[in-house]
Formats: sequence, structure tokens, C-alpha cells
Amino acid sequence: MTTNRFCVFCGSPPEKKNREHILPQWLLELTGDPKRVVNFGTNFKNGNAIRFDWSNFCVPACESCNTEFSDLEARAKAHVLKLVAREALSSIEYSDFMDWLDKVRVGIWIAYHFIQGNPTNIDPSFHIKTRICQKDRMVAIYPIAGDGVGLNAFGVESLVFHSQPSCFALRINDILILNMSSDYLFSARCGFPFPKSRYTTLDGDNPNLMHLNDFQITRRIKHPLLRKTIAKPSIHLYQPIIRRSSDDSFQSGYLGDYSRFDSYLAQHTMPPYPTGKGVLYFQHQDRVDPIFDIDQPIEFEDIKHSESKPMHELVKQVYEFQNYIYEKDEFRAQNKELLTSHMERKKALIRWNKHFISHYSRMSNV
Repeated sequence: MTTNRFCVFCGSPPEKKNREHILPQWLLELTGDPKRVVNFGTNFKNGNAIRFDWSNFCVPACESCNTEFSDLEARAKAHVLKLVAREALSSIEYSDFMDWLDKVRVGIWIAYHFIQGNPTNIDPSFHIKTRICQKDRMVAIYPIAGDGVGLNAFGVESLVFHSQPSCFALRINDILILNMSSDYLFSARCGFPFPKSRYTTLDGDNPNLMHLNDFQITRRIKHPLLRKTIAKPSIHLYQPIIRRSSDDSFQSGYLGDYSRFDSYLAQHTMPPYPTGKGVLYFQHQDRVDPIFDIDQPIEFEDIKHSESKPMHELVKQVYEFQNYIYEKDEFRAQNKELLTSHMERKKALIRWNKHFISHYSRMSNV
């Protein structure tokens, strides 16, 4: 599966074009036969089912871009091997692992636009290089009963995901990794800067531009970091991100940070200050703990039988969180017909996702 349009990393016409495996070869080999044929959903242009082998799940990339990310891939392989063995990663390793999840999530998002015939008619405005470590992000890891071998990507065929690559899950053998990332998803509850007003304009001089206004900061941690119930995982980490800004009013060079030195942000971001990259916050059932030591090993927590959820419940969460994040977005337009059309489309995509949620809910009766 390829397209000649642009490099998945930088968005430019590929130079010395080669193929980027969205899910890398080492991961395919870890989880079975790399040439096994799998279902990639439906092509909305012709209505046909999309089936080909994992090893052909590729998109074009510049040779230099591919090389640039080879070190991240090597580190990600080491991280994943530890995780499937239930071994601890350090705080800084989990932050690195979330860089890789950003890469995979955005790469899959771009690839699915092509293989499913771009049903949402979106021309990607960002690519992997401009999206890694740019927005709040989290990871939850669930051990799966048994010792099965396999690889699945959940939520990536959703039309909500097509519109906004905010949440997906990867099953890698006997672990399930839930990953979310979106603008200011939980920064405010981590005590980080956040805009009181946030909306996207659909028309005007800068269509599809997000407007951020009236930044505030509480410097207080609130439990829970996400105000939506999530099944208890063994690893449950959040990382708030402050984006860079050229606005002189933000003296540190980061959005919402008005001072040259903020003691709270200095303590709660990874060194050396300012990096804009928050420390990791471990979400427990009864509290939130920031992890200040970047070398601290983070162990898998036990999940009691009463807290354990079946696989279909864990997968259902992906579509629920996609809707949860998508519903938060506010859109404005001078053209009222355009706004009405967009809102009807948004409602339709959310309803479409609810069919997935209903499907997985019915599995509890099987």
C-alpha cells in the first residue's frame, strides 16, 4: 500500500523515496508472520473490504527522514520487549515510548486516509515530525490473560479518528496499550498553563485555525486527571505538554508561561527548564503522583479481579474516548451554513462511533 503524494514524516515530496513501515518490521516479527494477511477496514470509494499483509502496510518517506527516526525505532523495540516481559521502564523511557506512540498514531492516521479513500476529505495539515510531543498525551497498559501472539490496532478505522487522531490502542501479544493525545486534554488538572477560550474557525482569512486565548495556570494537581472513567490499567501515565511560542508576552518561550522562571513548572517539567515537556504523572485509583526523578523505574501495578475488565470492554474505551475528545472541540464560522453543515457532520461521525461502542457492548452477552 503506497501513495506518491508526500513523505509521512515531513509532508514534502519524498527525496530518495523509500518505504516506511508504519508498524515496524521488528514489531511484525515479534507478533507473528510479517506476511500474514489482515483486514484494514473498508474502502469508502468502492465499498470493498481492504485486505493485504502487514508487511505491505507502508507509506512513502524521504530516505533522510526515515534515517532520522531509526534511533527512536531501536529504542522503542527495547521498550516494547521490556513491556511484554512486564519489566519496569524508567520515567524518561516512558516519555520516549510516548514519542514512538505519537509517531505510530499519526503515521497510521495518514496511512488510513489513503487506504480507505479519504472518506472525510481531509488534507493532512501536519505530519509525524510536527506532531511528536506537541500535545498532552497519556498511556495506559493492560496485561491480557493468556500468552497469545498477535498484533491489532483498534480505533484507527473510525471516522472520528480520521478527523482527529486523538486515541487508539495497540494489542502487542499479551498487552494492550491505550494511547491518547490532544490539545490541553489535562494540562489544567496538572497545574499547567491552559487557555480559558479555545476554538477553531472554519472560514475567514485562516480557515481551520485553532484560536487560544486567556491563558491561566493554577499550579495545582487535581484528581483524577481525566474526568471520565477509565478501566484500571497496570501502567497509567500522563504527560502535559507546553507548546513553544514566539509571542514575547510568554517570556519562557512557551505558551501560557508569562514569567522567565516559574518554580512550579520548573519542578514539574523534565530538565533542563524550560523544555515544555512535563514530568510524568501516575494516575492511581485514589490520587495522582508526579514522578520527579526521570530515572525512577515504574513498575506494573497489580489489577484485582474485581477491577479486571474483559478485552471487549478495554477496546470499547477507545471509541468512547475518541468521542469524548471530539465532542470537546468548539467550531466557529461567519458562514452559518458552513457551521451548520460541519456540526451535522460532527454529529454523524459521533453516531458512527457509537455503533462501534454498541458492538463491543453487546459482546458482554456472548
